[in-house]
Amino acid sequence: MTTLKALRNTTPRQTINTLIVVASMIGAIVFPWVVDPALVGVGFIALIYAMRNFTWNIAGGLVGLLSLAHVAGFGIGAFTVAILTWGHGVNVWLAILVGMLLSGLVGIVVSSIMSRFGVNAFFFALGTAALSLAVSGIAASWSLTGEVDGLQNHTSGEGLLHLQWFLDPKPLYYVALILLVVIVCFTMWLTSRTRFGRSLPFIREDPDMAASMGIDVVRNQALTMGLSMALTAIPGSLIAQYTSFVSYESVLTLEIGILMMVGAIIGGSSTLAGPIVAGIGIAALEEGLRAFDVTSSSVSSITQIIYAAIVILILRLGADGIVPMWNALLDRLFPSREHHEVEPELESNDKEPAHA
Repeated sequence: MTTLKALRNTTPRQTINTLIVVASMIGAIVFPWVVDPALVGVGFIALIYAMRNFTWNIAGGLVGLLSLAHVAGFGIGAFTVAILTWGHGVNVWLAILVGMLLSGLVGIVVSSIMSRFGVNAFFFALGTAALSLAVSGIAASWSLTGEVDGLQNHTSGEGLLHLQWFLDPKPLYYVALILLVVIVCFTMWLTSRTRFGRSLPFIREDPDMAASMGIDVVRNQALTMGLSMALTAIPGSLIAQYTSFVSYESVLTLEIGILMMVGAIIGGSSTLAGPIVAGIGIAALEEGLRAFDVTSSSVSSITQIIYAAIVILILRLGADGIVPMWNALLDRLFPSREHHEVEPELESNDKEPAHA
């Protein structure tokens, strides 16, 4: 009876979006087998972009922390694998966990300091940008990180244990896909099933009001920032294994941090799907430009111009991103007969405030 009632209460938008999600998952699974092998690498990069955007959005979308420190988390993940696995033979999975811990610790410390001083969104972004530039500068001048030359992978192990395949990119593609799905499912569980997760939208909307309801705003912001940056280390680790090369220029440029933020905002930071859609779209756009023999530097410049144009368009339309615009279009084309509707967003569905 409960299932039938839930089905009756499902809106046309929810039905259409569910079908799109199912079709997208099927498409992602069969993708490596129906395209040219060279495009499998493009699919992997698309998953990395989607994962970067999504993990940034845990801090940016859930509690409104406009952070540019996540590129440091991305770079820490990559360099930890390079130093521990390539340089000292530590198992890559253990190295990934170490990178997540280090990155998460940085996120907690940074957020705690910023929150204690009560900085606004602008100075939070400025402070985290300074942190990322400092980490990049350290990597460029420290012998442990290869200085400006970076680090090269010379390990010969192959297979899932080593997270490395030399001739076939499909296994690493599927590892990235599985990890992305796990991160999304974990975030859905966190935001809907835990008191901590349900408190985050209150913090994002009005920190002072959240504090008056008994929510520990500083602690929850710090934990969210730490979790977000820890998860951002995962795509950094994967890209290191994929390219077998890491340098400050490849994983620690401020441009990467800006693209994470802009990608999530373009897709719709209030939704689960938005950052993922934007990440895949950005990768497809870059590959499309390369298909016309556009140089790498030009691809970067053209892509940034397109980002800016999309952001301006979204602001001009007064929308919250591509996915919210899509949802609004569906609601207009297929108006629901039911007044009660559950939004598939990073919002709390509880009427009662969560004390955490």
